[in-house]
Amino acid sequence: MSDDPAQLPSLDALRRRIDAIDADLHRLLMDRARVIDGIVAAKRASGAEGVMFRPDREADMMRRMVERHAGSLPLTAVEHLWREIISTSTRLQGDYRVHLDGGADIAAMRDLARFYFGFSVEMETPGDAADVVGTVAASVSDLGIVALSERADLPWWRGLGTDGAQIVARLPFFVAEDRPADLPAVVICRPIPGQEMPDTRVFDARWIGALPGSLMNSGIEVLSFFRTGDGVDALLAVSADMTEEDVLAACIEAGAEPDVLRPVGGYAAPIDIDPGAEDEFETGGWGDPRADEA
Repeated sequence: MSDDPAQLPSLDALRRRIDAIDADLHRLLMDRARVIDGIVAAKRASGAEGVMFRPDREADMMRRMVERHAGSLPLTAVEHLWREIISTSTRLQGDYRVHLDGGADIAAMRDLARFYFGFSVEMETPGDAADVVGTVAASVSDLGIVALSERADLPWWRGLGTDGAQIVARLPFFVAEDRPADLPAVVICRPIPGQEMPDTRVFDARWIGALPGSLMNSGIEVLSFFRTGDGVDALLAVSADMTEEDVLAACIEAGAEPDVLRPVGGYAAPIDIDPGAEDEFETGGWGDPRADEA
């Protein structure tokens, strides 16, 4: 485009171009909805019913969006728009609710939930994190969001498991300094058929008596921990490359074998879109549950 003012498009011409782009966007959204209708019909014809969440596919879509993104439009704004489209498309397959952790900052929790799941999905707050886990485990297709805190008020992850509710995503997915809806949290739902192996696996680990030292040096992130009367419970995140035996060996190397170690889900690794910023998602978070032990 020429820098000569005489050669620049007029304001009216630019507005007509915006109108044309808006019409194209609307047409493409309607085309997308028709494809979703076809997916729903195909599922019903095959005997499958209900909502199908695919956090692995959603993560791949978001990663491709990062790769092709350019220009002045903030990436988090595109993320929010894309999440609204994805959530609405999922809702076309059937109704579902999102249950919020009432033990967290409720305003921050609602901001996070609306950013990722939009305004058309029903939100409920059944109680604390353990109540969210129980409610989701008893549902057919509902989701739950539980806030992550360094030291938990209760070991809510004990209610997770491969047959009930399990962790399927970690929020925020795009990590950046001063981003909107930045409350650290995990998404839980019932097991997803055909779900691919996530980038990160999550374990419920429990120690009685002797506690491990820093696990971070072994590639283990402590997402949250709870001090019991005689030990500690911890929610651990590891690379999917690590087997359960690898995690057990790493804990032993750190000084203590866990009395309980069981898988409770996994998630796609968040993307740091602000490489200059340090954050707990990339640095390993809280690595030593003995740090406050006097």
